[in-house]
Formats: sequence, C-alpha cells, structure tokens
Amino acid sequence: MHGVSRFQRGSVYVIALLTLVVLGTLASVLGWSALVQAQRAQQRETRLRLESLCQSGITYASWARRVQKRPLPFTETLNLSEGRVVVRAQPANRYGRNAFQVISTATYKDQTLTRTRILDGNSQPRTTTEFALYVDKGITVGAGQDITVKGDAHSNHLIKVMSGGRLYVDGSLTSRLNMLGSPTATLYREEFSGAVPFDIPDISLLRLRATQLITGDLNLPFGLSLPDGAIYYVAGNLSIEGTLRGRATVVVEGNLTFTDETKYADEDSLFIFIVNGDIVLPDDERIVGVLVSQNGSVIADDESEVYGGIILLNGSLIVSDEFTVEHDPRINADLFRDIVGGALLTPVPTP
Repeated sequence: MHGVSRFQRGSVYVIALLTLVVLGTLASVLGWSALVQAQRAQQRETRLRLESLCQSGITYASWARRVQKRPLPFTETLNLSEGRVVVRAQPANRYGRNAFQVISTATYKDQTLTRTRILDGNSQPRTTTEFALYVDKGITVGAGQDITVKGDAHSNHLIKVMSGGRLYVDGSLTSRLNMLGSPTATLYREEFSGAVPFDIPDISLLRLRATQLITGDLNLPFGLSLPDGAIYYVAGNLSIEGTLRGRATVVVEGNLTFTDETKYADEDSLFIFIVNGDIVLPDDERIVGVLVSQNGSVIADDESEVYGGIILLNGSLIVSDEFTVEHDPRINADLFRDIVGGALLTPVPTP
C-alpha cells in the first residue's frame, strides 16, 4: 500500500512538473508573439511616418518651384516636428520641358527612407483639353479592366487600381489626391498635384448658340457633315456611326450612343461631342472626337478605342475589358474655343 501511494505521489509530481513546463512554454510563446507584434507595429508606424515625411518634402519642392519660382537645382533641409527631410531638386528635361526631379530623404528614429519623384514645374494651370483622359471625380480600375491612355491623364480626386486591374499611361499621370495600387506612367506620376478646373461650356449656354436644333431622339447611321464652327444641338438622345466631316460641336441633352465605328472624312475634320448623359461606345471599334460628359459616364465595351480625348465631370469611365484612349494632338484650349464659337466659360474650381 505504501509503495502504491509513493508511486501515485510520484506520478502527480511528474504531471504537475509537465504542466508547469507546458504552461511556461505557452507563456514564453505568447510573450514572444506579443513582442514580435509590438515590434512590427512599431516598424509600421516608423514606415508610415517616413513615408509622410518624404511626401512633405516632395510637396515642399513642388511649391518652391511652382509658386516661389525657385531656380533649379536647389537643396533644402526641413526640420519638422516628427523628423528631418532633405530635399534635392534638379532638372529632368528628358521627361518634358518643365519636368524636374525631386529626391526626398526622410529621417525618423535613426531610420531613413528616400523617395524620388518627377514633377511638373509649370506654374500655369493646365486645361482639360490637354489631357487624353480627364476625370473630375476620380479614376477607379477594377479587376480584369485594362486601360491604356496615350497622352496625359488627370484626376481631380484619387486614382485607384485594384488587384487584377491595369492603368498604363503613355505620358504623365497626375492626381489631386493620392494614387492607390500600381498605375504606370512613362513620363512621371505626381500625387497631390493640385486641381485642374473644369473649363467646358454648360449645355444651356450652347443651346442658345446652336446653329441647328433637333428636338427629340435622333439616329444618324451614315455619319454627319457640318460646316466649320457649327453647333448641332440634339434635345434628346443621339445614336451615330459613320463618317464625320467638318470642325463642329455636337451637343446632346440625353445620351450619346456610338452604334459602330466613326471616322473623319479628311485630316481637317474634328468633332467635339458635349453630352449631358452617358456616352456608350461599341465593341471592338474606333471612335473619333473629343467626348465630354457633364453628368454621365463613358461606358466602353470590349476593346473599344477613342481617338481625341475623354473629359468627365460627374461620371466615371466604365470599361468591361481592354480600352484605349488617345489624345488628338490638334486639341488645345484655343482650338476648342474656336470650334465651340468662343463659348468657353470661366473655369470652375474644384472644391
């Protein structure tokens, strides 16, 4: 009996010892995990602060060049409350006449981070017609969407490229807010670049200046020929395809639907479409003209293409697959003003 009791007591001691070992191991693991998580949180905080400091340096360089007209090259050290930033700016003519390179190096808690950006040093505000793609309310590229912009692109809000989406700009890409994801630009990408005012005339003003007024919906399956300077006003929906002749403005109160390809009759022809509603593009076809929507979206089917430009005030660019927009190099603010009969309004600042 005594032997059995001693054996039982020994077993209890062994079990208790094993329990203590297991508990100690668990405590060590939990403590180590908490330490690792704390270190990672600290690293994330440090990284975010460094990124913020670098962006502050880039913003300062942009302001110094554009507003103060500071000559290049220049170097500036900014001693901020959260750390120090050294900013170096130098010409980058290979990216454009007004382009300059900014190297921003931030220091925070003995950690450093360097970011390099190419910025536009032009102090004059750009106009919407300078861009192949101008979207006032932001650009979002979803999964499976592939957008190619041949020319410059700008958003007065953020630009977001989701996983599985692609935004490729053969030119400069600028945004009033930040860029999320990985958009690509062959010249330069610039976040927080400032707003570009919307400078397109209101439809109500164009109705007063219309040279021809069509009431109700209209279908034009063979294209349209107009005299230079004409303002062709459709008080309804318009469907069109075929050949376009002349240098004219087509205004649509409703929606504009391209049912098939459009092309210019000659190298002098140029059309501007100003639409209140949606602009619908056909599948696998090329559309010519500057497409402006004031209160709708541009809806593009698979592999459609626009040669001219797209300007969106309150809507979005909605694509189902591949889409390409290319800027017509003839388009600028002066030419636009001539075509619409001098009806450009004062630019409307974006809040």
